[in-house]
Amino acid sequence: MRLVAVARVKGPRGARGQMWVEPYREGLEEKTAGEPVWAGSSAEGARALPFKEFFTYAKGSVLALDGVKTPEEAEGLRGLEIFLPEEAVPSEDPDAFFTDEVLGLSVTDARRGRIGTVVGVDAGKAYWVIRARGEGGEFEVPAVKGLGVAVDRSGGAVRVDLPDGYPGLGEGSDAD
Repeated sequence: MRLVAVARVKGPRGARGQMWVEPYREGLEEKTAGEPVWAGSSAEGARALPFKEFFTYAKGSVLALDGVKTPEEAEGLRGLEIFLPEEAVPSEDPDAFFTDEVLGLSVTDARRGRIGTVVGVDAGKAYWVIRARGEGGEFEVPAVKGLGVAVDRSGGAVRVDLPDGYPGLGEGSDAD
């Protein structure tokens, strides 16, 4: 079973073990009390915890898990990600991707060919930032349509169309 990160625990809320969370994608809304969710710093090391409730209101999103009963227990989960099985996470759109599915993929530019390998993905408020390593060192590509970012699952690549002088690409870039 492949686990996908859907939220990050921001800290405790109130005295009953509830937690503020920052949702990345949908899925928690559909969970039923008692079903497992996983918490951890990575999918590989995540531990299963029984789901209790999830809701969003004007102040933010709140998650409660059975077995997390005090603010101190909730504090112990701060910074961890909440994972769900891939099949429980609705696809946002055809261009959507899971961050862990692009790690290690080639980064291929429309004019330059292969320019690097994905080494990380960082969450931003409006879009993801793909971190890649190429001949000129590490560079970042915001996952926005204006840069032609698309995940080619069958080709095993993240396709981009970066402008001339893009920082971090080596010869002819602004970074040199």
